[in-house]
Amino acid sequence: MLFALLLIFVLLQWLALLQLNRKRLYQKQEIRALEAKLELAEEHLEERTEQWQQACTTKELAARRHEQTALLLNETKDYLNSIINSMPSVLIGVTPAGYVTHWNRAAAEATDRPEAFALGYRIDEVYPFFPGIREWIEKAIHHDSIETHESVSLTMDDEAHYFDVTVFPLDFGDTQGAVVRVDDVTLRVRLENMMIQNEKMMSLGELAAGMAHEINNPLAAIVHNAQNIQRRLQPGLERNREIARECSIDLDKMTSYLEHREIIRFLNGIQEAGTQAAQIVRSMLDFSRSSTRKDRQVRLDQLLEKSIGFYKSTLNMHTPEEQNGTEIQLTIEEPLSPIACNSLELQQVFVNLLKNAGQAVSIRPPGARKIQISCRDLQDGIQIVFSDNGCGMNARTMQHIFDPFFTTKDVGQGTGLGLSIAYFIITDRHKGHIDVASEPNSGTIFTIWLPRDI
Repeated sequence: MLFALLLIFVLLQWLALLQLNRKRLYQKQEIRALEAKLELAEEHLEERTEQWQQACTTKELAARRHEQTALLLNETKDYLNSIINSMPSVLIGVTPAGYVTHWNRAAAEATDRPEAFALGYRIDEVYPFFPGIREWIEKAIHHDSIETHESVSLTMDDEAHYFDVTVFPLDFGDTQGAVVRVDDVTLRVRLENMMIQNEKMMSLGELAAGMAHEINNPLAAIVHNAQNIQRRLQPGLERNREIARECSIDLDKMTSYLEHREIIRFLNGIQEAGTQAAQIVRSMLDFSRSSTRKDRQVRLDQLLEKSIGFYKSTLNMHTPEEQNGTEIQLTIEEPLSPIACNSLELQQVFVNLLKNAGQAVSIRPPGARKIQISCRDLQDGIQIVFSDNGCGMNARTMQHIFDPFFTTKDVGQGTGLGLSIAYFIITDRHKGHIDVASEPNSGTIFTIWLPRDI
């Protein structure tokens, strides 16, 4: 009985141990399953982590690329703005309604208005120099064609300036607009005018030379015949007396009659006028001769006297009353030594200065008009001073007095070339210098210095 119980107990223990082993086996299986699931989860987590890292890397690369693209665009924009701002032309971008969208540095300098105070304004408000500019913009956009206006005249600081205005239409997508380009072509226009004027002067010189040659023949006949008449009326010549006796004429009575009727004086006047006209023609020929320079030793006092005589002859031809009302005084401080120069070119300078002085002193009443010329030897050259008591000039006029085509005279009264040519002759041709000093209503002084040898 005890053995049976022991056997039952052992059997129960064995069953309990078997059940425990099964339970342990089941737990191990569950643990393995959990481990497999955990391993799978870890794999999924690693995969997701790798995907997330790839996504982050892609996003970072995209951000970097976007940043680099933005930086490149900004650099390109700055580069284009630098190119546009470095251009001397005024460049203004506008909408079809004329509102400013772009304003380069040249536009800011031309108007003293920075870009910030121009964008968004109408172009005629911030750039009011050309009244028709909005019409040009509308026409260019409407016809989709370039609108060009050349050599548009504009008065700035009492001077005529010239501009080329070009309007380029723009069409980008649904947006339209235009670019206005303005170029200062004042120098080009002045050079073109100078070339035209030079051609006119050359033609005028040729015409003057031809006229002088044509006038010389009748003048020579007038002077020669006047001399012959005077000689054949002289009672002291035996040949005249013989012819008078043959014609039964009392030569003394005829001479008395001619003197009482002032015929002799008239003949003398004809001869003097003819001689003076011949001298003027010779001077005209001198001015119209070839421009080939022939420098030689010249006495400036004699050249100044000749220039004064030519100027007075010119006055006599046009306004005879001016000569009596204008006093021209020449002062030579000491005997001048000859200098190497071109006498025709210097005479042109002296006559031009005399003409300008004569026009300046015309504001004074006749008898109070004075032009003074002094000439003296210096250690390094010769100084010539032209002074007058005329209308004078202000500081701005003096600043531009030697500029080509600058003139204060009325239209048709002067070309503005005389003093610029004089400056060129003195400074470039003769290596000297010319200065001017003046005050309004106090006269003008031109001082010329010439070296002894060019």
